[in-house]
Amino acid sequence: MKRLRRPLLVVLFGLLAAGARAQGTSGLHFGFEGGVSYPQGDTKDFFDNGWNGGALLVWNPPVVPVGLRVDGAYHTLDAASGTGSGSAKILAGTADVVVGFRAILLKPYFFGGIGYYRLDFSDSTFPSTSGDNAQNETGWNGGAGVSISLRNIDLIVEARYHSIGTSGSRFKFVPVSIGLVF
Repeated sequence: MKRLRRPLLVVLFGLLAAGARAQGTSGLHFGFEGGVSYPQGDTKDFFDNGWNGGALLVWNPPVVPVGLRVDGAYHTLDAASGTGSGSAKILAGTADVVVGFRAILLKPYFFGGIGYYRLDFSDSTFPSTSGDNAQNETGWNGGAGVSISLRNIDLIVEARYHSIGTSGSRFKFVPVSIGLVF
């Protein structure tokens, strides 16, 4: 067992160093992601699960574990059975602060910020539509994820909670996404 300890430590430090070279470096990185969107709260009464896709831009300053991130995403949710035949389409632009570890192979991170959302309901079944099927609204989001270094590309898996202010109830959903950051 003692003979295995030293080679295992060498391999572990090598993996940590490989992670530091990938996204652990400071600078500007871009990526894309997609996945499943889950309605929450009152929104769940009117819409079923849907899908999402988007692009992101992240800036990591040197040394500090805090970065800035801008996302653009498109989400769609189908109407729940028995509520109509419409859907909700959400165009989202968010700006977030990201806090996480960057010098290890498996990097957990947390993020949160504000967003500007374009909600487009093909059927005005959601209570906050007030007759207008398309609305521009503001909101907030927060989430967590993990980044896995694959040489010069990072694989990310994350979930985030969106809460959008509307004239009635808040429109809430959670996208769970997987993506690549370069």
